[in-house]
Amino acid sequence: MAKKMISRLSVLAVLIVFLTACSKTSEYTNVIPADASVVASINLKSLASKAGLDDKENEAAKQKVLEALKSGMNAATFQQLEKVMKNPSESGIDVESPFYVFSSSSFPYPAVVGKVNNEDNLHASLDVMTKEQICQPVSEADGYSFTTMNGSLLAFNNSTIMIVTVNGTSQTDKAKEGITALMKQTADNSIVKSGAFQKMEKQKSDVNFFASMEAIPATYRSQASMGLPAEVKPEDITLVGGMNFEKGKIALKSENYTENDAVKALLKKQMESFGKTNGTFVKYFPASTLMFFNVGIKGERFYNLLSENKEFRNTISIAKADEVKELFSSFNGDISAGLINVTMNSAPTFMLYAEVKNGNALETLYKNKQSLGLKRGEDILELGKDEYVYKTKVMNIFFRIKDKQMYVTNDELLYKNVGKAADKSIKETPYASDMKGKSTFIAINTEAILELPVVKMLAGFGGKEVKAYLDLANKVSYMSMSSDGEVSEIDLCLKDKDVNALKQIVDFAKQFAGM
Repeated sequence: MAKKMISRLSVLAVLIVFLTACSKTSEYTNVIPADASVVASINLKSLASKAGLDDKENEAAKQKVLEALKSGMNAATFQQLEKVMKNPSESGIDVESPFYVFSSSSFPYPAVVGKVNNEDNLHASLDVMTKEQICQPVSEADGYSFTTMNGSLLAFNNSTIMIVTVNGTSQTDKAKEGITALMKQTADNSIVKSGAFQKMEKQKSDVNFFASMEAIPATYRSQASMGLPAEVKPEDITLVGGMNFEKGKIALKSENYTENDAVKALLKKQMESFGKTNGTFVKYFPASTLMFFNVGIKGERFYNLLSENKEFRNTISIAKADEVKELFSSFNGDISAGLINVTMNSAPTFMLYAEVKNGNALETLYKNKQSLGLKRGEDILELGKDEYVYKTKVMNIFFRIKDKQMYVTNDELLYKNVGKAADKSIKETPYASDMKGKSTFIAINTEAILELPVVKMLAGFGGKEVKAYLDLANKVSYMSMSSDGEVSEIDLCLKDKDVNALKQIVDFAKQFAGM
């Protein structure tokens, strides 16, 4: 019984691996609906290689599995399984091609699409699964064959395989109707003609994707589209990108894609309201800063962009419009902020620096404090020329402008030492070089966070599960989010820079599982 269970699970695992392979555009992508709002392609061959699954120790493990299964199944079944394990292409699935996942309103079922390279071999693989009672015998439908297994409908023809998750007989029947239509689609009425899809296909990543704002649930879509001109629809904006596993890093890059001229104009204005950062304030922040934010901004252009937003205009009275414009326009250059420390006894410590044209920003804020809706116990006091403090019952926030530089902090010691370079600053951190050429940059210093006394104290109360999470977190150096105006990037950077990030994750998972 145990051998038979291992046999079934092994056959299923092998087939799942092969069914999640990936590639370049070919006729099998014609089944993806033209209205697909989210599409992702996965290069499983690349992922398997980067995960180390092609290493010699894994080949040896594969052979041991085969030997263990040999006595648990009949000769014909074992022969087919052995062929597939030694050469995945024998499964009937083209493992050199990509596997696609998509979401569509016209076909509302979780679905994945793969390429068939040999329909006879696929039938043979499914016959093995049928004998092992993993799936039902293959049946024929209108232009394709199908079987069911564990709540999924597997349909295929001589070029395409689809795995569709269904719930119950009624959904299965409706899904079959949809599959019949999709299997007969041509490139002209599929996603293949989409400009966003074509741009996605040019990405050279392990996982490529595009996602339209149309994919956002209607309940939240209006919030997500706030700030867009009236002539722009959410579905006119698509995010195209890819995720890649590299040595010591997982990189996720994305950019906006649109064919709408109004959106193109809006994106251009957004880019023009930001500038490349020049690192003016980096030297003032200690290397142990927990979270660092740096942006280059052109205040007047940024205000003009906001003023085109109906919601923003409605919140600004005509009488205050000039003052608000002056407040925004006073910022010109770098704005840098950092979360410096977190303790159990007080509010988190932060510090902010900004390049300004003059002291009008703080003066305007002070003069209009009555319109800020300050609560009881709150007040803004003038400490000197261009120097103020916002007092609350919980903490004080100090503001100061000197030599066209603004300083803000809630720590009095930091306030008294503004403008003084740190002994060891962010210039010496691993992410310092990543900031060059960026208009926006955010870094989360994992190493510094794990060194916090409060984190170590909380970790001491955790059990084995908490320890496992901390062990995994200890492999991370930092996480960063950045933009150069056109391309946005999220990087998870590990301490070990010599081994592929995916292999490090797989090795950790093996260790955690005791393998």
